[in-house]
Amino acid sequence: VAGCDGYHGISRQSIPDGAVDIYTKQHPYGWLAVLAYAPPSATHVIYGLHHDGFGAHMPRNSKISRYYLQVPLHDEVKNWPDQRIWSTLAKRLAKKEWTLKEGEIFDKRILSMRSYVMEPLQYQRLLIAGDAGHIITPCGGKGLNLAVQDAGVLGEVLVSYYQEKRDMSYLKRYSEIRLPYIWRAQEFSCSMLHMLHKSEDKDVENVRFFNKLSESKLKQLSTSVTFARDFARNYVGII
Repeated sequence: VAGCDGYHGISRQSIPDGAVDIYTKQHPYGWLAVLAYAPPSATHVIYGLHHDGFGAHMPRNSKISRYYLQVPLHDEVKNWPDQRIWSTLAKRLAKKEWTLKEGEIFDKRILSMRSYVMEPLQYQRLLIAGDAGHIITPCGGKGLNLAVQDAGVLGEVLVSYYQEKRDMSYLKRYSEIRLPYIWRAQEFSCSMLHMLHKSEDKDVENVRFFNKLSESKLKQLSTSVTFARDFARNYVGII
């Protein structure tokens, strides 16, 4: 049985407690995700690093843009009227000779920044693919890429299992192949979170240290060709 029905589907929920290892991390902030009828303010993606928190601009097409704002973990959409969103975006994305183009906001929601991995991606004859087996944050994450790759590998394993009349142990190949790639994507997403976001630590010295680490990674990204190439490969999902 292939369980491809998402995190809230019956496949994952049917696995008994303790039958697989679960690795999970709730990151200490959320993202306010916004869609607006606003032409792109730039032709490319913009990530804003600001002492108030992360901000991002993502062009969708010539008439619609998507934006993200770092918000407190338990924040609510009702706390973000449209004008507050625009003023906060303008502040966090501020740059000389650049103007944020505003428009009608038609969708806003808060996304939980959560990471989750199941090991192995199998329980007896049930094999798990996509969000049912792993959740990755949208920050540099490639959830859809991973799900499609899961399906491809799972299909190949199942074809070999039946055509070559393999025993049940052969099905372990699916998890053995996929988990290293899933963890690589998780590591990249988490490193992006750390580089781009304001620390939620209440200890001032911890925050200062965290900020210097972020500065170091940004400097490597702008000065090291090797680091930049590896970053680009992970960002576009070539794994």
